[in-house]
Order: sequence, then C-alpha cells, then structure tokens
Amino acid sequence: MSTFEKIGRFQGEIHPEYDHPEMRAWLAKLPDVPECADFPTELSALHCVRAPGTQADLKSFASSDGQKPKPRTQSMAMRAFQHACHLRRHGAPTPSPIAWLEYREGNQIREQYLISACLKNVCTFREALIHHYYEKPLCKEIMNLLSVSAQAVRKLHDAGFQHRNLCNQNILVRRDEQGQWAEAWITDLQGGKRFAKLTPAMRGQDNAKITLPSDLRRVFFEMQTEPLMLDDAFLSAEKHTRKQLQSKRKIQKVCKTLKKNGKDERPLPSEKDIWIWDDRSMQAIPALKSRDKRKYYRKKDLVDMASVYIRYRTSIRKAFKDLREQAWTKQVEMNGKIGMSINLEPERFEKERRWLESLGPLPLLVRLYHHESDAHQRYAMDAVRKLNAEGHLVTVALVQDRRAVTHPTAWKAFVDKAGGGLSGFVQAFEVGHAINRVKWGIWNVPEYRNFITPFIDWHKRFPQIPLMGPAGIDFEYPRVLPLLNQWPKNSLSAFSHHLYVDRRGDPENRQSGYDTVNKLALARAMARVHPACEERVVVSEVNWPLQGTGVWSPVGSPYQSPGERTNDPSVDEETYARYMKKYLLLALCSGMADQVYWWNLAAHGFGLIDDRDPNGWRPRPAFHAFKSLVDATRDATFIERKGDTKKYRYQFVKNDQTFEL
Repeated sequence: MSTFEKIGRFQGEIHPEYDHPEMRAWLAKLPDVPECADFPTELSALHCVRAPGTQADLKSFASSDGQKPKPRTQSMAMRAFQHACHLRRHGAPTPSPIAWLEYREGNQIREQYLISACLKNVCTFREALIHHYYEKPLCKEIMNLLSVSAQAVRKLHDAGFQHRNLCNQNILVRRDEQGQWAEAWITDLQGGKRFAKLTPAMRGQDNAKITLPSDLRRVFFEMQTEPLMLDDAFLSAEKHTRKQLQSKRKIQKVCKTLKKNGKDERPLPSEKDIWIWDDRSMQAIPALKSRDKRKYYRKKDLVDMASVYIRYRTSIRKAFKDLREQAWTKQVEMNGKIGMSINLEPERFEKERRWLESLGPLPLLVRLYHHESDAHQRYAMDAVRKLNAEGHLVTVALVQDRRAVTHPTAWKAFVDKAGGGLSGFVQAFEVGHAINRVKWGIWNVPEYRNFITPFIDWHKRFPQIPLMGPAGIDFEYPRVLPLLNQWPKNSLSAFSHHLYVDRRGDPENRQSGYDTVNKLALARAMARVHPACEERVVVSEVNWPLQGTGVWSPVGSPYQSPGERTNDPSVDEETYARYMKKYLLLALCSGMADQVYWWNLAAHGFGLIDDRDPNGWRPRPAFHAFKSLVDATRDATFIERKGDTKKYRYQFVKNDQTFEL
C-alpha cells in the first residue's frame, strides 16, 4: 500500500492497483472534473464519474467546520479506504478502493473524498426489498435476495470487521443476467472497527439496524450463521441493541419518506401490510413472528367472538349432539362427494388435465388468485370454461391477498370480473381463503366485513349464484363464528372450511377431545344453527405434508435452515396414502361432510403426484389409492360401517352388488 503522500493540493493514498500518472493527475483536479460539475458537499453524497481507465464512485464527506479538530488518523475518508483495503484482502465484498483524499487547513478538514471502483446496475438492499414488497412479492426471490445479502454480511464479519452502521441502505445488491440476485457489497465503512475475531454478540449487535419484519429477520440471521445454528449470545445482543436504537429513535421509521438526489423514494410498507407468496408450497408465508402479530390484533374481536359464542353455544351443542347420534346411520350417495383441486398455471395445466382423464369425471376446485397478473387471471378463467365444457363440475375459490383489503376498489373489480366471466360455468364460488390466518391478508372482523361487501352485492343481484364460506382453516371455529355474522341470512349455500388434523397425524387423532368426525359434526351444527348458512359442509382443502420435500412442504420454512428439523409433522408417501383414504371415508360416509376437495393433484410437497421427479411427473401411492377409491365408490351408496376402532369396514352397494372397503 502506498504511504501517506501529497497529491496535488490534497493528501491521501492511492491503491497500488490504480497508482499511475494519469490517475494522480485526475485525482489532483478533484472535484473540478467534467463529470463532477455541481458536486455536492453534504455527507455521503455519491456520484459515478469517469476516471482514467475505469469508472469510479466518488463520495464526499462533510467538512469538520465547527467541530472539534481531529487528528489525521480520524479522517472518515481515510478510515473507509483502509477498512476497504482490509476487507478486500480478506475476501469480504466491498467496492474496490482506489484512493482517499483530504484537504486541511490546520486541523480542520475542508474536503475529503473516497474514490472506489464503480458498481454498475446496483441498488440498495432497501430498494430491492421495496420492489418485492410492492411489485413482486415472491418468496423464492425474496429468499434469494436475503441469502445473497446475508452471505455478504457473514463474510464481512468473518474478516473481523464490525460495521456499526449496518442498515439496509449500506448493502448494495445486483442481479445476474438471468435476473437472480447474485452479488452484494457492503459500503459506508468509515464508522467500523477491526478485530482479530468477532464474537457472536458482536455480530448480533451489528445486525440490529437491519430493517426486516421479524420472521424474515430470523431467516436473514440463520442464513448468516450457516452451517452453525444461531447463538443465544447473537440473538440476545441483537435484541438488546435493537431496543436501545429504537428508544433513541435511531432506526429509520416505518413509512418515512427519504430523499435521494432530490427525488422521493417509496416508503417501506407497514409490516402489517407485507404479503408474500410462495409458489413452491402454494401459500402465503408469514412475514412476522407470532408474538409480533399480536400488536396488530383488534382486541374487540375477542369480545365479539365471546359474545357470538355465548349467543349460539346452546343451540350448537344441541345440534352437535343430534348429529353425532345420526353419524353412520344414514345411507350416503357417493357421487360428487370426492373432489380434487388442480392448478391453473399456464405451464402445467395441460399436463394436469391429462392426469385428470385417468381419474374420470370429478368435482373440481380451482383457485383464482387476486395477486396474479391480469393475463394469468384471464388464462385461468379460460381454463375454467374449458373444464366446464368437458363436463366437469367446477367450484372456483377467489383467493385474497393483502391488497384485497388495502385496495378495495381493485378487489371489487376482481370479484366482478370473476363473477361476470364465470357465473354460468361454475357450480359455486368459495369466498376467501384461510381467513382466520393473518398471513392471508385479513387482520380483523371489520376488514373481513369490507372484504365480503362485493359478494353481498352479488347475493342481492344474483341470488342464483351459490356462494360458500367463510373458508377458515384448522379447528378454530370460535374465530369463524363472528365472520359468519357478517353475512346476510341464507347468503351461503355451504359452510366451507379447510380442515386439517392437528399436527397432521392420524385422522382419528383427537384435538381438544374431537376427532375428525366430531370436528365435522361441530361444523355441521354451526351450519345448521347459523342463519347465514345452509346445512351443508364442504372441506375445501386437506392434505398431509410429505417428508423430505424441504421448502416445497406446506409446513416447512421458506428457507431450508441448517440442522435437523424437530416436531416435523410430515409423513412418508405410504402413510399419506393410508391417511388420505381414511380421512375421505370418515368425513363422507359419516354423513358429516357433503364434499371433500383434496389439495391437490400435483405438488412436490403435498400432492398425489410428485411434479419435481427428475424422470417426469411421478404418481405417488396416494394417487393410486385415490383412483381406486373414486372408481370403487362412483355410482355407489354407502350402507353401513362395521367392525371396531382397530379395523373398520365400510360397506357399499353398487349395481345391486355389495362390497367393502
């Protein structure tokens, strides 16, 4: 490294890689070079300029006017340059340093500059996140962005450097030619310190200014610590430092408008409004940890839930008792009972149709997503019309995102488009999706009331169009009852629900004393008692997660974290097939459910077909079990269940022939 020396009117250093006469002459003219006209002097101003043989980023630091005179070793430009040289020697990603310069009068710094190699086509980590939050909230791309940035932070810390101002704006990122986030650099090094080695606590302290919703922050930290698991000292130091910074108001406020080159930037959205779609597990993923969600819950919802429960509990209990006595006592026509869900993705729809042909005619449930593009929605609606023309009875679930709540006009237009384009081609519409899970975009009862307003208008104008809902998920009926109260009398043709088994075990497992049949009987009792519903129960989603499917699993993390998974409810393919058959027979033959739609035909993490098999789509044992069950029960009638809990036998009659399953 060159020694401290005079360069024109400045003093400073030049990196040996760039030390040649043309560069020295160019540096001596700063800031009076053509590319630097009107060069600003405020702190952290950055311009890309043309230097001899290269392009350079030119950063000016504030003068020390009015400040206590500082010795030369505390020049910000010099510190940033020397830290950058240290990091480059240790393989940490930071822009290549070219030189630093300063002009002093006595001990007062009048000008100081850092010159680094120019990074092209980069944006800040903050800008990249905002792009995804507002325009492309795809989980795998956000995970890609987090991973690239986290690995840059890890290399920074592995080099023994604590940044001490590591915020989203000081991480620069760039995509590769395929559009994937591929590179990241750390900037603004002047405030950092070098150590022989950083402790986990020091790493945690340095991460405290990273602005991410809490569950994405958890993932960001895990990505930095591979292959090691997060250290308690890391987490404790990060949490403590973050609280200190928040109390001193040093962390950027949410939704604060920043200025850059005189132009307003979009603010970060409220963490409550961040909605992320994971196309691998085909679901929204939470951006916040459970404890951080609670601060956004509406307390009055608990009061509403309690009052509705008190109002209906006696009549629901009586109806539940009557229904349990009726279970297994009535014959059940099996036609139209077992349904299948499929995707309407352009790149896979035709392939799924070919697999459907081998199953024969089935009730189908398809999803129309609000977050998808207009072109995708048009394709999906065309696909629904094709399925209808082929003789399938199609139900369409209209699936919301957070914008369905925050942009009600856009949601109404989506609902009207679906209703106007599909009302003559479907047997029913399901309103909403997993509405008691805030990750799907609805936080409270008033938001739900506004969300269903377009459908209530439908019911008034087109009462012949069947609607079903409220499409809650899991055994959380008390949270669903207040939502039913938002619907007019007789507006829902069925009580639809996504009913999974607690921890995804055997369908006969009990949760709070209720097995699958009892849960369905309770749902039917609610439908019988509540004036908004007809007495029909539709399970519009159920499956089991499959072992070894990683980020494609519906119960896994959007990021494959290091170490072994604990409390994993996933099952092997044979168990999945056995549980599926048992669930369908229990739900339908008991008479407690009118229809069950299996989710879904082809998905690596939970489908009947493995769509990521390297040899092509592979039918799993569950596909063959499903086909056998459908073939056997088509045009059949369930008569009775025999045996005991060790081995039930289900008796059917078909074409005057009796058989058992």
